[in-house]
Amino acid sequence: METAKKNRLGVIAVIAALALAIAGAALPATAGAGATVDIHNFAFHPGTLEIAKGSKVVFSNTSKVTHTATDAGVFNTGHIKPGTSVSVRFTQKGVFAYHCKIHPFMHGKIVVG
Repeated sequence: METAKKNRLGVIAVIAALALAIAGAALPATAGAGATVDIHNFAFHPGTLEIAKGSKVVFSNTSKVTHTATDAGVFNTGHIKPGTSVSVRFTQKGVFAYHCKIHPFMHGKIVVG
């Protein structure tokens, strides 16, 4: 009986940890003068980044394949090889939805306030 109680508590702890992780992932990250978007596991992390006008965002590719970060007509990092980074300064307010031109299922968003 004691083992069953411990197992239930363990399951509850795992569920609580997953709920907190999911809730945290849904919130946008906020940055001041500069921030980094990590490109890993075929995703941009964070998925949404809030920055101030004039801030620089560094797109850092920590994956094992080449990626891009592109918002057509606004910015294009070009090919970012594994282990390298490219920075983009955002001088206009707005919402900039971008994707990887090589892997179009990868999406991210920069919100400049």
